[in-house]
Amino acid sequence: MFREFKKNLIFLYTLSTGLILTLIVVLTFLFSLVSLENKRQSLFQNHLFTLTSRLQTDNTVTDSYLAEMETRNELIIYIEENGTPLFFPGTYETTKNRDFLLEQAGRQAEKEGIYADSLPVSSNTLQSSVFRTKGQHHDTWLGNVLVIRTDSSYKKLILLSDESGEHFRILIMGLLFLLADCIGVFLLYLAGRRFVRRASAPLEESYQKQQDFVSAASHELRSPLAVIQANAAAIADAPLEMPRLLSVIQKECDRGSSLVKNLLLLANMDSNHLTIQKENVEIDELLLHLLELYEPVFHAKNSSLLLELPDMVLPRIKADPALCLQIFTILLDNAAAYGLENSRYPKILLKAETLQGHVSVSVVDYGAGVPEEEKGRIFDRFYRGDKSRSKKEHFGLGLSIASELARVQGARLKVEDTDGGGSTFTVEFYV
Repeated sequence: MFREFKKNLIFLYTLSTGLILTLIVVLTFLFSLVSLENKRQSLFQNHLFTLTSRLQTDNTVTDSYLAEMETRNELIIYIEENGTPLFFPGTYETTKNRDFLLEQAGRQAEKEGIYADSLPVSSNTLQSSVFRTKGQHHDTWLGNVLVIRTDSSYKKLILLSDESGEHFRILIMGLLFLLADCIGVFLLYLAGRRFVRRASAPLEESYQKQQDFVSAASHELRSPLAVIQANAAAIADAPLEMPRLLSVIQKECDRGSSLVKNLLLLANMDSNHLTIQKENVEIDELLLHLLELYEPVFHAKNSSLLLELPDMVLPRIKADPALCLQIFTILLDNAAAYGLENSRYPKILLKAETLQGHVSVSVVDYGAGVPEEEKGRIFDRFYRGDKSRSKKEHFGLGLSIASELARVQGARLKVEDTDGGGSTFTVEFYV
């Protein structure tokens, strides 16, 4: 599901951003074409102005000057004086249709009323507009026809500028722009793939956790239901065992009810619907109350619960007392279930202290401890260090609930090794 979702998202991202990039590239290319055209027109006008000025001021124009002008600037220059062509065969050899092009230029001029015998009347010049004409070899030329009146004669100038090289340069520029666009789209694809993968990772992780949660919850609920079903069926076959069987059914119902209650609590925390009523809590009074509650529990297990408080009065913390009580109840239940196994000392230590602006409350045991590789997972839902799941009263939800209850109050629950062996679970409340 996520694979197809990511593929579609990458495609949409690449398509949308690629279209924007392509539009920018196309607009930039068109702007470059307009700039090149303006530059070419300006350069052509400069050549025309230079030749016109030369014809107006000089009585003679040398062949060497015209040859250099043609070759250097890719031009065809044709000059007549009083109807007689200037004896200049031309030197620009990139085309073999010089006469054809001059004939085409004459026709273009005739369309604007400039004929072979046309002369300026109201001014010293008679000039056509700048036009384009095509040669016989798919070549394109920019042209202009000009008639100049001087003191002693009339001079006619036909100027053509070869644009074939410009077309090739435009083609190369277009290919470069296309290549840049393709590279840009590819880079956008790579960036989109990386972005989508990073953005969807928390979603995939959340979905996987949800799947694991549903699977584990189903497994845990199946167990009490199976026991209830088996004992209910056994009542009909063994009526004398009814009190014992009903007692088992009641215990399993209590287990199922406890599991459902914990699941609802986690659901409320996930949806931020958990009601929190913070007030100033005297942590030492809360710990004395816990000591009174759990001393009999540990005494029944042939162990003891000790309370260690500092000499100075602990500062009050801003927290929900009911939720704090639930956190420490979970930690003490876990200590009673797991902390006394293989314990060096048959005791559990409950202590509080003030450290660097926060109050920390710790539940210390001296048992087998938590393996290093499991410390990052013990706060996961339904995770249990008891692989055999022999302790049916525990579902693997306690520590995850305690961690979430601490988080919603702005506190932090962590686990560390006890010196000499064992585990120390600490809740840090910021004052």
